[in-house]
Amino acid sequence: MSRVLVPRGVLAAEWIKLRTLRSTYFTVLVSAVAALGLGAFDLGNLVADRDAMSAERRAAFDPVRFGFSGGYYVVVLAVGTLGVSTASSEYGSGLIRTTFTAVPRRRRVFAAKVVVVGGATLVLGEVIAFATFFLGQAILADEHLEVGLGAPHVLRAVLATGAFVMVFALIGLALGVIVRHTAGAIAALFGLFFVAPMVTGAAGDRLRNGTLQQAFQALSSTTGADAAGRPSTVTAVVVCLLWVGVALAVAAWVIERRDV
Repeated sequence: MSRVLVPRGVLAAEWIKLRTLRSTYFTVLVSAVAALGLGAFDLGNLVADRDAMSAERRAAFDPVRFGFSGGYYVVVLAVGTLGVSTASSEYGSGLIRTTFTAVPRRRRVFAAKVVVVGGATLVLGEVIAFATFFLGQAILADEHLEVGLGAPHVLRAVLATGAFVMVFALIGLALGVIVRHTAGAIAALFGLFFVAPMVTGAAGDRLRNGTLQQAFQALSSTTGADAAGRPSTVTAVVVCLLWVGVALAVAAWVIERRDV
């Protein structure tokens, strides 16, 4: 279907651009080190301090969600920044003029970027998510706290965690097109993830649950909605679809109507 809407040559050109960005390889390295290294560190500390854990904390412990804590936040933000750079770097260098000269249909160029960035970051996100999960369960096995992929909601949580990386990358791509400046688009991206939950939190859980950070926490959890106000998995999926849908729609509108 994508080949019908977007010629193979345009897809190939966008793939070459993504591969030749220096930030692409840096992002992959940082993501792998952060997810595996920080995830292992957090779980190692948990295992070491297990005897000091309260009964309440043990009951609330999620062996999947805990492994996708601080380290995976770095992954999400790093790949989101890559999404921004995929668009904003062309505007900054002036290469976008050459691109639009070669392919006058601007939305076709944008569609190719969405397909390439979405596909590449989905694969990256899933690989890192499964690698982080298996490493984490190996560490938890020392205290018999591990779970398998066949346990309730575990496979869903791992797959959804990997897919969220793609969602955030596509939002970053859209912001790169809309803002056109790397620093400004990255600031907006970080604000959506970190600042929005704090601002909306004052208005209650219902509004805060519409933020991307809350959606990520729900998707990476095996327990679903909880007493702390975390949204359900279905709500989290809807939130992600709305954010990425609106962001891409605005970017597609802007790219057609604004001068280069």
